[in-house]
Amino acid sequence: MVRQERVRCVMPLPHRGFYGAFALALLLASAPLAHQARAADEASAFIVQLGQQATATMTNRALSSADRVQRFGVIVDQDFDVPKIAQFVLGRYWQTATSTERGDFTTVFRDYMIQIYSDNFANYRSDTFRVIDQRATSDTTTAIRTAITEIVTGQPMAIEWRVMKKPEGYKVYDLNVGGVSLALAQQQEFVAAIQRNGGRVSILIKMVRSKLTQMETAQQ
Repeated sequence: MVRQERVRCVMPLPHRGFYGAFALALLLASAPLAHQARAADEASAFIVQLGQQATATMTNRALSSADRVQRFGVIVDQDFDVPKIAQFVLGRYWQTATSTERGDFTTVFRDYMIQIYSDNFANYRSDTFRVIDQRATSDTTTAIRTAITEIVTGQPMAIEWRVMKKPEGYKVYDLNVGGVSLALAQQQEFVAAIQRNGGRVSILIKMVRSKLTQMETAQQ
C-alpha cells in the first residue's frame, strides 16, 4: 500500500521590502490630502481675520464715513485679487480692450468694489463672524463658507469665500452670497452694458466712474 502524503501549499511571506514599499505608497497617497487640509485651515484663518477686520472697520462709528471707506480700501488691496477679478468681469472684452483701457478699468473697478463691499460689511456684526465649512477645491484654491449676523434683523447670513494661495499669500477672488457668485453677476452686468454700447469698454469705464461719483456724493 502506497502511503499518500498530504502536501501543503504554503504561500511565501512577502519580503520586508514589500512592507516598506506599501507604507511608502500609503504615505504618498495621503500627502496631497494632508496638504490640502492644512491649506484649507490656513485659508480659513485668513478669512476669519479678514472678515472680522472688515466688519469692525465698517461698523466703527468713531470714524468718519470717508475714513471707514479708506481703511476698507487698504483691506481690499491687501486681501483681494483685484486684477484677477477685474479681468474676469470684463469677460471676452478683456482681450479686445487696449492696455490703457485694461488699466483704467482695473483702477475704477477697484474703487467700485470698495464702495459696494464696504456698504455690505457695514450691515453685519463683527463679533458674530465664524467659519461653518471649508473645502479644498484644488491644490491652490479653497471654498470657505461663513456666517455672520445682520445688525438690523439679527438673522445670520451665509457667505462663501473663494480663496487662492499665491506666492504673496492668500487672496480672495470671489464671494458667493445666497448662491450667487458676485464676480459672475458683475460680469453679466458689465458685459451687457458693453454690448449695449457697441462693444466699447471705454463707455463702461465712464459709466462706472459716474456711478462712483453718485455713491460718493450720497455718503457725504
